[in-house]
Amino acid sequence: MALRGAPVTKILVAATSSLAALLGVTLALATVQANRGADESIRRALADTRRGVQTLLAGRTATLAGMSDVSAQVPQFRERLLKSDERSAVLDQVAEYRRLLGAAWVLVTNEHGILVARTDYPEEVDVDLSRGALVAGALSGESSSGAWLDDRSHQLFVAVGVPLRASAAATPQGALLAAYAIDDTLAQQIKQATNADVVLFALDTLDHPYVVGSTLPREQVGPALAADTAALRRFAADSGAEELSAVLDREHLIGLASPIRSAGGDAFGGFVVFRSRERELAAFAGLRRTLAIAFALGLGLAVASVSRSLRTRDTPGPPSSRRVADR
Repeated sequence: MALRGAPVTKILVAATSSLAALLGVTLALATVQANRGADESIRRALADTRRGVQTLLAGRTATLAGMSDVSAQVPQFRERLLKSDERSAVLDQVAEYRRLLGAAWVLVTNEHGILVARTDYPEEVDVDLSRGALVAGALSGESSSGAWLDDRSHQLFVAVGVPLRASAAATPQGALLAAYAIDDTLAQQIKQATNADVVLFALDTLDHPYVVGSTLPREQVGPALAADTAALRRFAADSGAEELSAVLDREHLIGLASPIRSAGGDAFGGFVVFRSRERELAAFAGLRRTLAIAFALGLGLAVASVSRSLRTRDTPGPPSSRRVADR
């Protein structure tokens, strides 16, 4: 029996090794395929989400521009803004207009682009804003929109500029600008609409990003965003999207960044939509555990079956008929 035990052990070891190797190769191939499928799924989802965010921002901008254009044609409104000698009355009118629009701020210039009043800095007056694309466009009779970066408060806005005039054919008497903020509130609204995490950021004069709104922790996503400076430089110069990555609390996030440009075409900031690789792979993780358990059970059953077969073969059978006859 000792001699027969050695072949049995070798067979069991060989069978176990073969099945274990099969399990490892199968799981490795399944993992590679799952990772590849997850990445493709994330990229498709991010592209769809990016378009959704762009549509949301465009719709909000168009609504603000339409309301501003209608209000700018109201005669009493123009008269109070441009011809009143009382500054307090002008400021009250601009503030009332801001509340009517639900805007973050409103400013008005005369026909030369000189500031008449603004709600965010009410003490300012007689500042020349004629070189700005939004003011210049409005004074030429065209409505326009784009990013507006406030260097003093380090805030980013999307502003619309419309001409102050009696009719579409009349010469503009001034420019009216209104804006909404790119901030945490907007980020939360985007997440509710798209079910994706989003980071809103502005670019400083050196094209370094800083977070102005986010659904992710700022203290973690800010450094991760700033670390990928090469992608953001390409992003600032190009109209296309840039893929970014970040690791937050051991979670690998894949992001797609898009610019938010000024009326003059410069990238003043942008947004990044993020999706989690681990969440995308969550379904596969459960499947992988199930496969591992199934293979382990199969391996155990196979080993038990081989062992039983070998024991049966090595057990002496009943005496043969010839031996009985010899007796």
